[in-house]
Amino acid sequence: MAGKSVLTPRSTLYTNDEERIQVLEKLLNMHVDPVGSADTAVIAVGSALFGITFLFIVTAWLRREFRPIRAKNLPMVTILFITGLLWFIGDIPMNGHVMLRGAFSNCKEWNIWVRVLFCFWYTTGLIVRCYALDRVFNQNKPTRGLAYYAPSAILILFYLGYSIVTQAMPNKLTIGYNSEVELCTTTNGYVYVTVGILWVNWLIFIFMIIRLRNIQSTFNEFYESLFILAFGIAAMVKTSVVHFTHPRYPLVLGYRVAETIGDAVICNGVILVIIAYPVIRSIYRFKEYERKWLLRLRTDGLQDMYETNMKLHADVPLQYSRMNGSAVNQFEKNIMEGTSDENNYFDMHPYNDGRKGDTGMTLRVDNGAYMAGDELQASPRLGRNGMGPDVGSNHLHNHYDRRSMNSAETMEEDGKLRRIL
Repeated sequence: MAGKSVLTPRSTLYTNDEERIQVLEKLLNMHVDPVGSADTAVIAVGSALFGITFLFIVTAWLRREFRPIRAKNLPMVTILFITGLLWFIGDIPMNGHVMLRGAFSNCKEWNIWVRVLFCFWYTTGLIVRCYALDRVFNQNKPTRGLAYYAPSAILILFYLGYSIVTQAMPNKLTIGYNSEVELCTTTNGYVYVTVGILWVNWLIFIFMIIRLRNIQSTFNEFYESLFILAFGIAAMVKTSVVHFTHPRYPLVLGYRVAETIGDAVICNGVILVIIAYPVIRSIYRFKEYERKWLLRLRTDGLQDMYETNMKLHADVPLQYSRMNGSAVNQFEKNIMEGTSDENNYFDMHPYNDGRKGDTGMTLRVDNGAYMAGDELQASPRLGRNGMGPDVGSNHLHNHYDRRSMNSAETMEEDGKLRRIL
């Protein structure tokens, strides 16, 4: 609980909580709200939010074979949930929702080892999750090895070291318990350093989402990351304003409710932004959604990265470049609008790209042409250019997406290298 490090009441003997409140109001010259039913309601609401998120997490694990869920890095999302829950548990005594007596009077342990440490680790989890995507799609490197785990380990150990150092420091320099008024007291220096470290974490997260903004559409979480960033900035502005301008906020009902509910909403909102939609779609028309998702994966040319670096298997790799205005994009549009039957467009046939047992998929266009590799192969019933009478090579050239072509070519070479590794 925030406050000045020195409080000396006129009496330490209270016949009831009302007398304690009166003493505090005279000492601090401010209105003090006692712990009551509103605080119990805050704990219940926060617990309900985590309960809802827990149901989503459990459902995601039960349906973890659903590829769009597996692509969300479910273990890391689960770690986010656990750290967020412990952060919320630390908020309960530190924000003044219970009387600081008995076990709750251990201010240093509750603040340093529960509230602050797991708040640090929660934001670290967001950074690590972004770093995994950056390794795969920007650096073309796998999510394994020392180079992958080292940055995460450094952050985790740094925050662990910070907690050890603050625990070892005298209470008068960090946080302690004043038994005479049953309050946790913190120093301004400790608050400034802790909040400053949190701001640095969010600045790192901003840097990471900027790096991820150009990932192809299947794995592009730029907009999700913007929502997460909005949650994070809102949390930091709220925390900074409250702690710097109202250091004794736990004594005021409105402030402590806003702090705890705000943290609970942010912790759960971030997780639900990541997994809520794929979890819901794993229940509702999941086959249709998975087919659309796989189609986008293949048209983006990300199959090799998905299978090799994400440790997932997407089945029946489709080898073609994305063509702007082509039957591929038109087909995808029709599928999204529900106006096409994809079974009329796909033919299965043996395909070998160097991996034994692979099967491939080709896209049959209405005029009888097939997309395979980076070429448009004509069926026997078409003319010499492989196109229908109204579509010629110039038309094909004008609609070809050069950027997608370069991406596919680079993808082919990178995929070979990763298969070797």
